[in-house]
Amino acid sequence: QHPGYAKLVNFCRVALEDHQLALGWMDTVCINKSSSSELDESIRSMYKWYEMAGVCITYLAETDSLSDMPNDAWFTRGWTLQELIAPKHVKFYMRTWNRLIGSHSSDKKDDTIHRIIESATTIAANELQYPDVVSISRKMQWAASRQVTRAEDGAYSLMGLLGVSMSIAYGEGAEHAFIRLLKGILSTSNTDVLDVFNWGG
Repeated sequence: QHPGYAKLVNFCRVALEDHQLALGWMDTVCINKSSSSELDESIRSMYKWYEMAGVCITYLAETDSLSDMPNDAWFTRGWTLQELIAPKHVKFYMRTWNRLIGSHSSDKKDDTIHRIIESATTIAANELQYPDVVSISRKMQWAASRQVTRAEDGAYSLMGLLGVSMSIAYGEGAEHAFIRLLKGILSTSNTDVLDVFNWGG
């Protein structure tokens, strides 16, 4: 059995049983990465899809209890930042696929989860609830220490969060992708140049 099969089955099960959802989307199986056009469209649309989702089911593979949660590698990955910020309704699931918090309401509204997320990411509760009013530089700080497998993903994973749409060109290198991202920010927002370059300070 493929190692991702159990994850897919459990995702579908909790989507139906816990959330009464008939349709679901999972990035690891719903993007045909052999098609450059589909990959391009998916990466550019992903933030909006998360934003419009009825619920974002978040699997923490290294978490067996709330005390484990701050150290889960999920909080260190570049692509998972948008999964945390974009959806209005997020439910965290432990390694065993049990809900981390028993209620059906969004975990983004839970005070205990807020404290854990802030300790793991520095993202404050008010920033988590109202990301649209957070500055560009602050959002870039959130992403600064996150890890990606492909160099360009450091920039590509931030497009939706920063309101930028640009073509995907794996092979261009991290520096070139980041420069295009910065140009996109400056051309599509009222952000001051100094604010964009203040994120590392």
